[in-house]
Amino acid sequence: MIERIRAIAAGKGFQKIFWSLVSRGSSTVLSFALLFVASHVLDTNEYGLYIFLFSVGSSLGLIAVFGQQVLLVKHFRLATHARGETNQSLLYYNALWLGIGCGGQLLAALVIWLLSDRIPYPYDHLPIALLFGAIFTLSEYMQSYFIVHARIVLALVPRENLWRLLSCVALAVLAWAGLLQTGALAIEIVTGLLALMVGYQFVRFVAHEGLGFLHAPTARAEVPSREWRRETLTFTANGFFSAAALYFETILIGIAIGLDVAAFYFVATRIASLLILPVLAIDTVGVPLISARFQERDHEGAQKLVSMLSAGSFALALIGGVVLFVIGPFVLHLFDPSFVEHFPVLVLLSIGAIAHAFFGPGTWLMMIGGGEAYLLKARSVVFVVYLGLLFVLASQFGPEGVAMAGVIELVTLHLISRRWVLRQWKVDNAATSFLMLRWREKRAAARPVSEEAAQAAGAGDNGRS
Repeated sequence: MIERIRAIAAGKGFQKIFWSLVSRGSSTVLSFALLFVASHVLDTNEYGLYIFLFSVGSSLGLIAVFGQQVLLVKHFRLATHARGETNQSLLYYNALWLGIGCGGQLLAALVIWLLSDRIPYPYDHLPIALLFGAIFTLSEYMQSYFIVHARIVLALVPRENLWRLLSCVALAVLAWAGLLQTGALAIEIVTGLLALMVGYQFVRFVAHEGLGFLHAPTARAEVPSREWRRETLTFTANGFFSAAALYFETILIGIAIGLDVAAFYFVATRIASLLILPVLAIDTVGVPLISARFQERDHEGAQKLVSMLSAGSFALALIGGVVLFVIGPFVLHLFDPSFVEHFPVLVLLSIGAIAHAFFGPGTWLMMIGGGEAYLLKARSVVFVVYLGLLFVLASQFGPEGVAMAGVIELVTLHLISRRWVLRQWKVDNAATSFLMLRWREKRAAARPVSEEAAQAAGAGDNGRS
């Protein structure tokens, strides 16, 4: 047993998961550190403005990547890849859509900036949010590109770790020097530092791939336009719903209720996201492996991977949920004493995070398994119902109602995803599938023993007769 554990620990797959966990874990710590620093160097309203602009920029960045990071994971053929020869059509197509996404945000930022004196507060500060979104779009793609190549450190460390660390230090130093007074200036600093990190990743990307795919006639000629355009539009729509799940409620609260409440809700969301850290870390390594199983039509291998990922994620999230229930009020008090009165919101968001961990990489399986169109239709219907539910619950219960609506929408989507994956791929992505898998393995192991015993008994009877 000890030798088996040592063999697993020495394997490359384990090392990748380890570094992914380290990077994701430190990313979460640094994300909280950045929120904590910003909440203490800015007053409540300016902190709310910072959160509002950050949420708008992040959501636009996720949408304007137009699903190219998913298209890359789904179609990039790593085993036969050669610089300047293979995957050129895919990289060209990615660059085309990324140019549209980043360019569109920059153009919108310029227009709003020119008209800013006619636009009311806080919307006159949207240009910096759009600039942040354009950089975030490119960052999303770079992260997926290096994950596909299993370069986990290069994929995660620049944005997840260094950017947040440098942002914490910069905000703290500027506040100490008396140079940081507004939330708009804070987001400008954060945007500049993110540009440095993404610029470094882009330089490494060019060194690895070159830019020949941009002007190679064969790259443009080999693009399966109809197929990839359909998938791009589908992935884009799904990206919209993913961005809405992450930031829509914070933005809506900032518009309808107030920037101070939006600041609390964003902090509570980030605290609850601690519970899905295992999901993010394990999926970083696991999803490309599952995609390879799907490409090979290896249903059994995919089931084993998915079962282990879901079970591990759920167990860790459940333990974290219990801990968070105990220390949650204290953590909220660290950010702002007024946040503690909304502790039930944190409990509801934590329940949603544990449910998300229970279903593991459910929606990812649909998108890489050919169910992106079905997922889009399901999300569209669920989102319409969610909006109605959000209006009713928010008007009755305030921020607690907003959280309840979000949890209901999340669980509904995961149930739909699980049903599709079961029907199409015969793969169960729920955490309980691990128990069923282990039971089947034990039955399979016991069957040969039973057959050998029966044969031996038969031989003994023949001998006696």
